[in-house]
Amino acid sequence: MDRRKFPSPPADRRRKSAQSRPPVPLSTAMTEMMIKQVQELRASLLAYRVIANRLSTTLDYDVLPNHINILLFGPSGSGKSSLIRTFYLGLHNISQLPSDVSQKIVVKGTDRNEGTTRFSSIVLKAETQERTEKGERTTSGVIVHDTRGQIWMDSKEAAQLGMVLQGKVKDMSLVEQRNHRYAYMLWEFWRKDHDLFPQEILKTRSGLSEKPHCLIFVFDGSLEEIPNGPEEVQFYRDIFQLARDRGYYYPQVVLTRVDKVEEIVDRSSEEGEQRLRELLDLKIESVVMKLGIPRSSVHFVENYHDGSRRQDLEVDFHALRLLHEAVQQSDSYLQSQLREKKTCELQ
Repeated sequence: MDRRKFPSPPADRRRKSAQSRPPVPLSTAMTEMMIKQVQELRASLLAYRVIANRLSTTLDYDVLPNHINILLFGPSGSGKSSLIRTFYLGLHNISQLPSDVSQKIVVKGTDRNEGTTRFSSIVLKAETQERTEKGERTTSGVIVHDTRGQIWMDSKEAAQLGMVLQGKVKDMSLVEQRNHRYAYMLWEFWRKDHDLFPQEILKTRSGLSEKPHCLIFVFDGSLEEIPNGPEEVQFYRDIFQLARDRGYYYPQVVLTRVDKVEEIVDRSSEEGEQRLRELLDLKIESVVMKLGIPRSSVHFVENYHDGSRRQDLEVDFHALRLLHEAVQQSDSYLQSQLREKKTCELQ
């Protein structure tokens, strides 16, 4: 993708105060460029196939699933479910979620203690097979998994994340430990899950098709500290290290609620737009330093805030660019899991 400097993600204009001035509008040339890139991103994602270029003659591509799993983590109320909704609406260029999808996406305000309480899976794009002039064409599915938000940042929640990370939890399961069991420490996540968690929420098997292939951590970008406090910083640093130990070398970090940041900046001039960009850059740099991750892995994304979508070019652009990056990271992870084909020698 072209790495030109695009404007920051927009706020939901309906949530701004009456006194705030409108932002500087995009130029016609910039608008046309963004429209083209949104169309290209959407087309690329809808035509996605797991590791499309299978060039090696020695690697066993038969073990690859025909879908990817994108797993969302983050504190309760950070905007994970809203991000899934934004992905779906932007990808399919529709104004409202299908009923079967909206029933699985739970979005609650930040004044509520918990939003999503169950591990749930939403198919952003289904596997497809169609005939073309060049023959049959197969595309792969893209599935996003929403997880219970973290509240206490303790070893119990860390153990829950570890089990989800291994792809062991059934869809729509309430992920809780048995009250009479102690949580294992971080380095013991993978041991004796049947003793630590109710058997009915665990899958009988978990292979490459059940494991997550890309991790996205979602935080509230309007907070003064991200993550919010030393304990939360340490909790997620430990989780990031666990992810790296298991082969997820570049987890993505999303900062939501950019509209709340915009409320403190007058965007009616070029200077105001520059001030907003500098403020967002400072927040990103802070996250990079605290979590020890590459700057390229941190994104500010604004979500659609209700059940319908009034098309916003900038919202679609930033959301689809993030989803495109997640797809590429999934391919990289799956490529790293491939092994050489087994050969039999004739005696």
